[in-house]
Amino acid sequence: MTRRMMVAAFLLAGFATAQQAPRTARRARAGRTTQTARSTAIPVYKDLKYPPLKQVKIPDVPSFTLSNGMRIFLLEDHELPLVSGFALVRTGNLFDPNDKRGLAELTADVMRSGGTSKETGDALDEQLEDIAALVESNMGESSATVSFAGLRETSDKVLDIFKGVLTDPEFRQDKIDLIKAQSHSGISRRNDDAQGIAERELTNIVYGRDNSYGWMIEHEHIDRIMREDLQQFYHRYYFPKNIMLAMYGDFSTAEMRDKLEKLFGSWNAEQPPVPPFPAVTAKPAPGVFYAEKTDVTQAFFSIGHLGGTLKDPDYPALEVASHILGSGFSSRLMSQIRTKLGLAYSIGAGWGAAYDHPGIFRIAGSTKSATAEEAVAAARVELEKMRSAEVTEQELKTAKDSVLNSFVFFFDSPAKTLNRVMMYEYFGYPRDFLFEYQKKIAAVTRADVLRVAKDHMHPDELTIVVAGNAKDFGKPLSALGKVENIDLSIPEAPAPESK
Repeated sequence: MTRRMMVAAFLLAGFATAQQAPRTARRARAGRTTQTARSTAIPVYKDLKYPPLKQVKIPDVPSFTLSNGMRIFLLEDHELPLVSGFALVRTGNLFDPNDKRGLAELTADVMRSGGTSKETGDALDEQLEDIAALVESNMGESSATVSFAGLRETSDKVLDIFKGVLTDPEFRQDKIDLIKAQSHSGISRRNDDAQGIAERELTNIVYGRDNSYGWMIEHEHIDRIMREDLQQFYHRYYFPKNIMLAMYGDFSTAEMRDKLEKLFGSWNAEQPPVPPFPAVTAKPAPGVFYAEKTDVTQAFFSIGHLGGTLKDPDYPALEVASHILGSGFSSRLMSQIRTKLGLAYSIGAGWGAAYDHPGIFRIAGSTKSATAEEAVAAARVELEKMRSAEVTEQELKTAKDSVLNSFVFFFDSPAKTLNRVMMYEYFGYPRDFLFEYQKKIAAVTRADVLRVAKDHMHPDELTIVVAGNAKDFGKPLSALGKVENIDLSIPEAPAPESK
């Protein structure tokens, strides 16, 4: 063999060995991997174990009363150099006069935008923008708020502006005219959203259209509201003994107490005690109601009847029952009407409960126009099932876990914590109400769910509202019962009287 041939043979042998080594190594690794896979099972998410959530504790919120009768609640939080708060006023749009509906909300809006006797609202805007702060005024159904937020270093300035808005609003006419124009625009556009129509009309029918829970604000009501009406509404409800002031943030409680006494102590406005809010006197209004909306390709429905209050003994079980019926992707409505029948992308249910008056038990969703009747009928079937047999153990566990695990989010910030403390105080609930409710949720049984569904969910009392284009419905709504058409026309504002 020549030397050249010997070198070539040596190189070929080395190349073959080099190729064999990786293959051998891969086979060895593969063998070890297979053996490891056989000996170690892949974890399944259902087997994952989570530690129980820590017990939520409400911090002690010091409270006291100023010399003028205003109640104060202070919660220190030194994590960030911020100071925020709100005045909670016992009033609301439930106190609107029948002939001047919308007065309460206009009053709250112009309290802020109209400025004070010393500064216009626009000037206040500029001052607050310069120091990255805000002061706002809002009106709700059974409470009003004037809120503020800003940096610790500018808190004195923010509190001074807040005090002016709360105690010395000017109600300038140009801002009243602007808010009234915006209100007119909102009335004119109230039928633009089909889903909004269904939700609104259910509320109005269930509560009744002849009271402040269910009546409509029309152009004529806004036109009747004058500057003196806003001033009178303000003076009737915005006085120290009718206000609770809450603050949280980076401050010393003792120092802030002295500061607030100096700031508000001279505000001594007096009024008689505010009367109770109107009682709900509604009676069941079963029936099928149709709101014509021809410019949509879907049908929107809202189904329900009067609910209850948070104080109801059966409320915890009803909350669990409503979760099983229509909360989340595992709920019965979602599983049946969306997943199995393919009738709706979104559908849900909730047991409506308010602090001081009954809310509305509601099932709401949308479907293509051709299946409007079918989707509503399917929802009623699922409600009947809730009343005919006990839910499964897994349904019960999932619903209870969902409710219980949500508690932590009620107190995940100082603002939420203080707000909940204030709401309980405002509506006369015990401070430990939520924790008692938590215990009752944990104790709910399958038998409880069936019992409350039978006692409180009444298919024969359902008000059914459907908004859509009846020409595109596959089956007429009359298959659900006698249909009553809803008049969506918007009355024109009366012409101004000639002088």
